[in-house]
Amino acid sequence: MNLEVKELLKRVAEEMNLSYTDVERAYKAPFELQSIIMRYRCDRDKGYFPSLRIPYFLIFYCPEWKKRKLMELNRRKQGLSEQKKEVDDETV
Repeated sequence: MNLEVKELLKRVAEEMNLSYTDVERAYKAPFELQSIIMRYRCDRDKGYFPSLRIPYFLIFYCPEWKKRKLMELNRRKQGLSEQKKEVDDETV
């Protein structure tokens, strides 16, 4: 977090008579929610990326063209790892 954000959070905490840690937790909550959704709800193998909308803050949305591109990259990656595995088996 940069210095400007910290100063703003401190000012908000003073104006609203809250502790700095409460204001900081409220500030970080949308980012933490987004990371939880991306980490535990998305399935790259199946191309499932749920949308997340936090009003007045952010929209996380994966368009169909990006999903297709990610699926293609995953297929290539799996193909390369299988080829490498076959080469390793042949050298043994």
